[in-house]
Amino acid sequence: MRTEIDLKTYKKRNQYFHFSKFPDPSYGLDVDIDVTNIVQRKEEKHISFFPIFIYLLTKAINSVYELHLREVNGRIYYYDQVHPTWTVMGESGVYSNVGCPFNEDFPAFYKEVIELNEKAKKLKPEDHLDLSPLCNEPNVIYASCLPLLSVLSFRHPTPSGDHDDLSVPRILWDKYKKHEDGTYHLTLNITVSHALVDGFPLAHVFLKLQEFIDHLEGRL
Repeated sequence: MRTEIDLKTYKKRNQYFHFSKFPDPSYGLDVDIDVTNIVQRKEEKHISFFPIFIYLLTKAINSVYELHLREVNGRIYYYDQVHPTWTVMGESGVYSNVGCPFNEDFPAFYKEVIELNEKAKKLKPEDHLDLSPLCNEPNVIYASCLPLLSVLSFRHPTPSGDHDDLSVPRILWDKYKKHEDGTYHLTLNITVSHALVDGFPLAHVFLKLQEFIDHLEGRL
């Protein structure tokens, strides 16, 4: 469900009008995230890291008002819920995009993510890029991970001039690595449109995610 934002009264309208003049108003932050609790839970429960991380990440996204905003045909809407989409590398070496509605019930969400990933891995190179129709909806995030390398910063390809597409957050993280103190960390990049999301709410997404990870007990 969505609600149109009245740009005549929206408190951040000046920010929107300023940055919407830019062909590409996107910017991103690269932030170190301590994922020790997720790695420990993964090893204790013999489950996959990816579904846990994207579950907590989507919860963090949904906790911040500005991350619900999307531009559609020149109008701004607030969507009640944001859903995850992500890339999966297939056995053919070609990736596809998948996604599912966000579900607060972690076991159910975990099961759907695993099933989608397994299905996507079997796709042939000639199959459609987007496995899930949800991938083409505005109230999603575009997420991906690069588990082969530890990276300090990322830069996403962005469609200059397409403000509808630019309003969808682009998210990428790297391989988590073990530090000398025994903790595990990764670099997380979130890229957003400055017309809709300034640095303060974006910072709160990272802070909320770290809070969810640090207090993982009882959340999964």
